[in-house]
Amino acid sequence: MRTALVTANVFQNALANRDAYWPYYAELLRRLAAQPITWYMTSFDYALALTFWSISKLGSRLAGDPACQEAYQDMLRRVRVCPIDEDIVEGANKYHINFCDALRVACARDRFVDCIVTWEPHQFARSREEHNQVQLNECFTFPIRVEDGESGEMIYLEIDIFSVRAFLLNLQQNELQERRRWRSRRSQRFYLEDFSLHTGTTHAAAITLRDLTGRSLQGNATGNTPIDALQKAIDQAVDQQVEIPTRYLSRWFVPPATLFGADAPIEVVIGVECAGSSYEAGASHSNVLQAAAEAYIQVINRICSDFSHFPDVS
Repeated sequence: MRTALVTANVFQNALANRDAYWPYYAELLRRLAAQPITWYMTSFDYALALTFWSISKLGSRLAGDPACQEAYQDMLRRVRVCPIDEDIVEGANKYHINFCDALRVACARDRFVDCIVTWEPHQFARSREEHNQVQLNECFTFPIRVEDGESGEMIYLEIDIFSVRAFLLNLQQNELQERRRWRSRRSQRFYLEDFSLHTGTTHAAAITLRDLTGRSLQGNATGNTPIDALQKAIDQAVDQQVEIPTRYLSRWFVPPATLFGADAPIEVVIGVECAGSSYEAGASHSNVLQAAAEAYIQVINRICSDFSHFPDVS
């Protein structure tokens, strides 16, 4: 679960009764409250948010608006209050921004939150580059130099500063990417989890695959070559779950490429004949044999996708 610190002006804008767009601000509060986020506020921001609502009830036309009141109070109930102590104040003095925002950064660092959500991200910017990022994207990354408690070395933490709109957009984009990864993952029936290969007079391969349910499938085989042993071990593991006709390795090759260093990734392409059709897939890895194993598994996944009528092994 992500964590975020929210500033008081996110609440204040929802009560801006002179702004024709106040229903939009209230809707944003509802959307923020609906996210699977652990929310924090500084103690002074929390007090301000409470004061804003108290004052608005006295003279604002929003005082009688139940939708606005519900959104405001629901979000306020979800925050955890961060008290301001001497350590927070001392930490705030390290940041060259206005003192209130520096306190917010210090609290964010103290709670190790992922980001700060505010209507004024530009107030946190310290350089021209950060201001440009705010102008372009309504967000930027705020680096914080801290001492590692174990090693004593100085390291950098990063807190993302978002406008409300940019924060919600970022969550939406992350969700879409996750859905794409999941759809892609659903089309891949088998994954390589682990393998070992022993070469000599004979070549022996041990393979562990995972299927979509998380089930572990093992295969052990010997072959005339390392690739032959890998293919047979993978086939043995796959055959435990699905009945695929006999497949034949028709070719494997490494496309010409310039390698930059001994640990550079190497692409291996595997060609297979199965049920009267030809299949080909490639994979890259610094270990050429692992690349070959992963490429062959991709071929198996394509065969399974094309021939969904192959029965599962009970």
